[in-house]
This record gives sequence, C-alpha cells and structure tokens, in this order.
Amino acid sequence: MIALKKNNLEFLFLFLITFGYIFIYSLALPTKIPNEYFSIPFKSMVLLASLYLIFLNFDNVIKRKWTIICIGLFWLFYAAKSYYSFQNYTFTPEAKSMQYWTYFKIICVNLIPSIAILSIKITKEMAEKLIHLTFHFLLIMIGISCLYTIFISQTFSRATGIFDRYYITAGHYGLCLMILSVFYYFVNSKKIVKPALGFLMGLFTVYISSARSPVLATAVIILIMLLYINKLKYWLALAFFILIFVAGIYFIRNSTYATEYIVRLYDAIFEGNAYGRSYYLEKGWEIFENNILFGGRTLFENWMYPHNIFVEVPMAMGITGGILLILYFKDLWKFRLEYIKQNIFYLPYFLFFIQYWVLVQTSYCIFDNVEFWCFAAVIISIILFCYDEKIKSNDSRGNATGNY
Repeated sequence: MIALKKNNLEFLFLFLITFGYIFIYSLALPTKIPNEYFSIPFKSMVLLASLYLIFLNFDNVIKRKWTIICIGLFWLFYAAKSYYSFQNYTFTPEAKSMQYWTYFKIICVNLIPSIAILSIKITKEMAEKLIHLTFHFLLIMIGISCLYTIFISQTFSRATGIFDRYYITAGHYGLCLMILSVFYYFVNSKKIVKPALGFLMGLFTVYISSARSPVLATAVIILIMLLYINKLKYWLALAFFILIFVAGIYFIRNSTYATEYIVRLYDAIFEGNAYGRSYYLEKGWEIFENNILFGGRTLFENWMYPHNIFVEVPMAMGITGGILLILYFKDLWKFRLEYIKQNIFYLPYFLFFIQYWVLVQTSYCIFDNVEFWCFAAVIISIILFCYDEKIKSNDSRGNATGNY
C-alpha cells in the first residue's frame, strides 16, 4: 500500500512538473488575475513535493549521487556567481529588484525539482501512463486555447492563446502536441482522429505564436530521425519539402498575403535577421574573453542575456561552468537506442528534450529555461534506470550460466 501511494505521488509529480503546470498558466488571462497569484503557490507546492520525494527516495538519491553532485555543483556555482554579480556589477533598479527571485528560481525551481526527478525510477509502465495522460491533457488545454484565440482574443500574431506565457513558450506547447500526435499515429495508425486533430491544433498554436524556434526544433528532430532511418527516399522527400517551404516563404513574403510570422521566417532565412540577438551574443562572448576561468556577470545590466546557453554559461561561469555543464550531462553517454526500442513510450521525452535544447540556443536565460532542465532530468533518469536494468539483466544471465 505504501509503495502504491509512493508510485502515485511520483506519477502525479512527474505529470505536474512536465506538463500539468500548463493548467496554472491558463488561469490568469480568463480571470484577469495576475499570474503570480497562481504560479507562486504552485511553485511552492512543487518545491515541497520535491523535498518529500527526495526524502522518500533517498536510497535512490544515494545510488545516483555522482549525477546529483554534478548537477548540484553546476547550480550552486551559478547561484554563487549570481550573488557575486548582483553585489559587484551595476544593474538597473528593475533588474536589481529581481535579485531574490533569481535565487529562488535557481535553487527552488531548477535544482531541487531536478534532484527529485532523478530520485524517481521512471519505469516503462510509468512512462506509458504519463504519455497517455499528457496527450489527452494537451488535447484539451490547447483545444480550449485555440477556441479562446478564435472567438475571444482574436489575436493571431505573437499570440499565446489562453496561456499567460511568452509567445515563444506557447509555440513550443503547440510543438509538444504535434510531437505527441505524430507519435500516437504511428503507435496506432487505425485511430487517426485524435492525432490529426491534435496535430492541427498544435500547428495552429505554433503559427499564431509567430515563434521561429519551434520551426527550427522541428527541423532538428526530423534531421535526427532521418539520420536514424537513413533511407534515400526520405532524404529526397526532405530536400523537396525544404525547397517548397523556402520558396513558399519567399513568394508569400513578397505578396499581399504576408503575415508577421511569414515576415519573421523570411527575415531569418533570407536575411539572417536574429532581431538583436547577435548583439547580445557578441557582448556575452566579450565578457567571457575578459573572464575566462570563472566568467563575469551572469546577466547584463538591463536583465538581458546572450540568448544562447553555450555563450551564457561561459559568460557567467567561464571555463569552470563549461566543465560543470559537461559533467551535468555525463550520463548521456550511457544512452543506447535499445532503451527506446524496448519501450517506445520513452521516445517523446527525448524529443521534448531535443526541442527545448534548440530553444536554449535562441531564447531565455539559464534559470528561466525551466522546461529544458526539467526534461534533461527526465531523460537522464530514464537513461540511468535503463542502464541499471541492463546491468541487472546481464548479471542474472551470468549467474544463470554460473561457475560450477
């Protein structure tokens, strides 16, 4: 009975921290109540649940201690550098006022929940139930968001629908539903209605968000899948699609039907326009060059950032931070394709990680990329579980043959 309750708590926690939180961000706009009244209590609840799970699963925390130590060192060093930055660098009054909220996000929103995720053994059965629940949850939430957009807000550019989030984040919610819709179609191609509906609603959400990173993330995911399949007909199909897509963007941009999203895509493809990101990238790299070992300030004086984790980490933490980031993901080397082949329901989580890996190279600062760190912890936990199960399986076969 105790094990059953713990499994239910772990299941609920993983659902809430990966996608269930989206519900909280859907309450502010319709009720016209500031989002802080919903998000802060929710974050506090997740923090308490994280601490409780760490306590319950302390044996697994000890077992995975080196992974958790590496992750802890990364976040604690970043927290120390953030404190140093606020004490020794100039910030605008508005940025300065966010000092303690920054510490809260680093420790309570990123570090502790990541440890809690790593304390959970994400079994095949749990993953299958989570994906099933997540798919239907997103169908409902994004379905409501689409209806809200069409009939109430009637905003179709940089729109977030019903969600009180930045438009780029809302676009990635749509991509998550598209991923799950395609996944469910291939799992059971006879049931096409829900996957088709989900794909169209996800595509609509991406389109009205006007965010370009979901398009880039989609391209990266397709490329990885094609590298795995590696058949000429699919490469030719991709080349043909890219040609049609790029030509379509060019001709629509130069017609009377161009929308803001088409203009933004055109600017990215044909003009290399990153809308100011190049300036912040260069500024971040300059800070790193002047502070190579431990990095300089963690944020610019106006609260901006380089918009790329592979520049921001060196800027904020120097070579030391780069080493800690590599150690953070050291367990990725234990990944084997057979883990997914043996349980296909692990696949969406790796695809979610890939899309948010693309996002951290274009948007947000380190501590605000919560989804990226969340799915990083999920896939690391999956890899460690599968790796341990493989070792147990090999040991049992060795013992069966034995030395007699």
